[in-house]
Amino acid sequence: MFRHFFKLALLLFVVFSGRAQTADNLPLKLRVGTYNVGHFNQGRLGGFQGTGKMVQAELNNWKSWIGQQSLDILVLNEWNHFFDKDSIYRAKEELLDPYYTHVYFGDAHRWIYNGIAANFPLQNVRQKNWDGDYYALLGDLVIGDKTITVISTHIPWQKEWHQRSQEALIKELEQYEYFICMGDMNAFDDGQQKFVKAGFNMANGGAMGWFGTAAATNSAAGRKGDLPNTSIDNIVTSDNIKIMRVSAPLTGLNDLDHLPVLADIVVTW
Repeated sequence: MFRHFFKLALLLFVVFSGRAQTADNLPLKLRVGTYNVGHFNQGRLGGFQGTGKMVQAELNNWKSWIGQQSLDILVLNEWNHFFDKDSIYRAKEELLDPYYTHVYFGDAHRWIYNGIAANFPLQNVRQKNWDGDYYALLGDLVIGDKTITVISTHIPWQKEWHQRSQEALIKELEQYEYFICMGDMNAFDDGQQKFVKAGFNMANGGAMGWFGTAAATNSAAGRKGDLPNTSIDNIVTSDNIKIMRVSAPLTGLNDLDHLPVLADIVVTW
């Protein structure tokens, strides 16, 4: 008898919890982040280059950092299938599987490799290609009768490709009522402003100002603060999703290449 009562109570909890996150109720708040992990090798190919105990120590550092952030959605650029140069440790199994039940990756090109990690399933996972090997990975988070499209993108830095690919991304975003687009935009400050002009919200260069994420450029200039045109990683949302508590923290992991962008977002139905 008690067992049947418990199952009924659990079912009702699930049903009403699902309803509580539909468009008829309160806003939905998520903690999200994007990180160009630079192949775990400061932006160079081949995975982490250390050997012996250094590999396990650095693997633990990455795993600890990911766990500490407690992100609902983590978007990744420049992923590497193996964490280390000797191809011993599979990065997804070591770094993401302990924290996320749903992990999606796009095509593993030589330099470009995008992913999305979350603890809820995404539907209709697909890939939209830009110029060269660059692309966006998209998946739909369905909540009640609404769909939030989650996007991991990497835009080319090459001059002959950059503007065309960014314009294609903006055109793609205009199709969605709700979206969260994160990744390496490779755009100067005025290029990032194109997202605002299109009517979107953005974390980097938005209401909280600029956060330099091209860490190598800042370090080479002897600067700890931001330099113009170094805020190349971003979180962009539809105008019905608010962005707060933005940061681009030092991690001790890939700080000579990229810094992550982290933010709270609130979906206003």
